[in-house]
Amino acid sequence: MLQTGVYRNSPVMVQELLLSTRGWIRSSLRERGPFKRELQEVLETQWFDEDRLKNLQLQRLRRTLELADMHVPFYRERFKAAGFAPSDLKCLSDLTRIPSMRKQDVFDSGKRMVSDVHRGPKFEARTSGTTGLQVATLRDLHSINRENAFVWRQMMWAGMKLGDRRAWIRGDKIVPQEQTKGPFWRHNRGEKLLMMSAFHLSESRAESYLQALEEFDPVVFMAYPSAVLLLAHYLVEHGRRYKGRSLRGMVTSSETISDEQRRLVRQAFGVEMYDWYGASERVSAIGTCDHGQYHVMSDYSYTELLAMPGGGCEVIGTTFDNDLMPLIRYQLGDEVRPADAGQRCTCGRSFPLITSLVGRVDDYVQLPDGRKLSMLSGILDYIPHLLEGQVRQDSPGELTLVLAMAPGAPCDQDAVRKTVRTFVGDALAVKFQFVDSVPRTSNGKLRLVVRTI
Repeated sequence: MLQTGVYRNSPVMVQELLLSTRGWIRSSLRERGPFKRELQEVLETQWFDEDRLKNLQLQRLRRTLELADMHVPFYRERFKAAGFAPSDLKCLSDLTRIPSMRKQDVFDSGKRMVSDVHRGPKFEARTSGTTGLQVATLRDLHSINRENAFVWRQMMWAGMKLGDRRAWIRGDKIVPQEQTKGPFWRHNRGEKLLMMSAFHLSESRAESYLQALEEFDPVVFMAYPSAVLLLAHYLVEHGRRYKGRSLRGMVTSSETISDEQRRLVRQAFGVEMYDWYGASERVSAIGTCDHGQYHVMSDYSYTELLAMPGGGCEVIGTTFDNDLMPLIRYQLGDEVRPADAGQRCTCGRSFPLITSLVGRVDDYVQLPDGRKLSMLSGILDYIPHLLEGQVRQDSPGELTLVLAMAPGAPCDQDAVRKTVRTFVGDALAVKFQFVDSVPRTSNGKLRLVVRTI
């Protein structure tokens, strides 16, 4: 809806009415009976002891494998080739008998990844992720309700209750990029949500953003860390603190944060940062508890941590809750550092501990007026037939899109330039570089956004 001409060309009042109507519908669908049942369950499973969590994981893994074997052609073939049957799963470690998979497998398999007996609505998500390969994943309504329940549990860890006010600065293009006069936010009254544009935030506009936040007075603020840090730096440099009285916590995601940055936010806003790691494929989740520790959500999915050189681990996840398109032993390409074996959090939860997230770094692009735009990898999600891509800024006032297209597939450069303008306006010229494969870093990873200036 945010990309439609009707929304973009409407006055602020109409835009807010559209957002509020959509928000009310979404709340009605996601947060009525089924959602509340899922939320109640995850509020209970968070207190399971280690043995009970392992039993829960084993039960849900068996169910996922059985349904995949019966109804998903890709897995019928994969299990047969591996000499594996779902009944062979006697303990969690037996899952390693199934070969792991990557995004290329999803891309190549197409509809063979989807259940052949599903009935009901399907919801699609596209992502480039940290590997750069664009894939589409499908979810059913049950999966969405489960995901929503886990996200709400994270917000509750940050001090929020159902019905409280929220604000966010995320990647939603809620204000046309070419707009230069505020307000750069919209009220979604259907969800008690203040939606603020990350693409318009700059030091010169920080005061107006802060005043809008203080007036709205959210209980939880959800944002990219880079947006929170810009506001925190502004507050500290101008010798003042955030004036909102209701704020209980910051819920951040999509970018890495340091201990020093946490201290800065605590100084400026008087609350803690609660970082959340997830993926659009919904195969793994890591959240920050109310004691400030990262936990692997063992009741969300089955997450394996594959040891890598240097002490880090690659994340491999298996979904529990998406019968429409299950992903089994799916390598996300992200790196984390686990805590020492046996270490437990003082919060009392038995979820495994993570000391840091390593592989969720997304560089920013700088505009001529000094604004820094993060998460521009989203541009790649709008390019049809893209195999791999990278957004580069090697000189001021210019972007280069490094694209590896599917064989024989054209690239509509005019359409892509139009998409880029919805992210950055007319401030940057756009160049194209077509390649067979986007170059990797020395450790074999593809950085989606690279800034060398």
